[in-house]
Amino acid sequence: MIQSHRLVAFFASLLVVGGLAACAAKAEDSINIGILAELRGFYGSFGMDAKRGAEMALAEFGGRAGGKSVNLVFENPDNLASKIVERAQKLIREAGAQLIVGPLTGSGGKALKKLAKSIPDITFINGASAARDLTLLEPVSNFFRFTTDSAQWMAGLGRYAYFNKGYRRIVTIGENYSFPYTQVMGFLVEFCSAGGQAAEMFWLPLSDKPFDAVSTKLENIEADAIFVALNGGNTAVFLEHYWKSGGKLPIIGGSTTFDPILLNSKSIFHTRLPGSIAAVPVSNSDERIAWKEFAGSYREQYPDAAETPSIFAYNYYVNTKAALLALEEADGDLANGQRKVRKELANLNFETPAGPVSLDENRQAIANNLIIEIVVGNDKQLKQKVVKTVTTVDQTLGLGRDRYLALGVPGPRTPSCP
Repeated sequence: MIQSHRLVAFFASLLVVGGLAACAAKAEDSINIGILAELRGFYGSFGMDAKRGAEMALAEFGGRAGGKSVNLVFENPDNLASKIVERAQKLIREAGAQLIVGPLTGSGGKALKKLAKSIPDITFINGASAARDLTLLEPVSNFFRFTTDSAQWMAGLGRYAYFNKGYRRIVTIGENYSFPYTQVMGFLVEFCSAGGQAAEMFWLPLSDKPFDAVSTKLENIEADAIFVALNGGNTAVFLEHYWKSGGKLPIIGGSTTFDPILLNSKSIFHTRLPGSIAAVPVSNSDERIAWKEFAGSYREQYPDAAETPSIFAYNYYVNTKAALLALEEADGDLANGQRKVRKELANLNFETPAGPVSLDENRQAIANNLIIEIVVGNDKQLKQKVVKTVTTVDQTLGLGRDRYLALGVPGPRTPSCP
């Protein structure tokens, strides 16, 4: 009888061990990619589009890469930026994420980069952050970014303003924080190198902007155009004040200036804005087949979303696709500190809906940029028209690392362009 109980216990143990082995094998057949993107709160709409972009990338691979099923695990509370390290650690610790895609915005990027450095066995790939220093300064070997930064988004615009539009002296207007600083710097690097000058630079508070005072000062400044590094809503308010005071200078926009809020504004903009120029990493008016197919797929998969994918959808799509391509090339091998996957990531060169992308020695994207002009479409609505594609834009805007860093950190007077 005792022998019988022992036999039962023995076979039961075999079943348990066999079950554990089967679970382990099953776990080894899948890979978890953690996605950091707020799906509610202030950035909720952006985060939802980021989620769509990541899902579109995985759908192209049929949910598999490197011979293994791939799961996207989302960590998405509001106010994620202030808790990004905690949330990334949760994805790794509780959800078993082996790769992390994020952050959604520039805020939080510094903390996530520091975390990546402290966890060398986990691979981090940017989400949609365009913060310049995320990869430019003190790059971390396990952090990759396959989309361009906010200075790269200005590539080609300074030269186009100088040579194609004939502008020689410009005024800049932007809010007093890092993103507009970087946009203005990206524009002036080219514009000043071509021979242009910044007649005046206005930096505005985040609230209670003195648009009337700025408009009054502009009356006494000799300039050919105004570079506006504001979003569409603030630009609309500024232009109403400026035009009301009699201002007539042409407008040059940053990458977020001519957004749907501005282009869908009232009729006065339809008579004043055509001919304005800007630079953007992607445009809904891109006529290339690859972009049209991407936008069409987006509409088909998400009929209740916006008509076209946002920069957040595009960036998460590209960065998630990079992760999947690397996993495919590495046969899903995440051993030895994910060495094979990182080697494949570093050597990736693939086509995106906006053109080819590759990485520099700091694991930062080299990609195309677009110059757009505002025109009136056949439906009598304002729209962007792509007038030039700037190819293979690197992070130092063609200056080389030493010359670019010598310009200094983006700020109220960087670069100096008297």
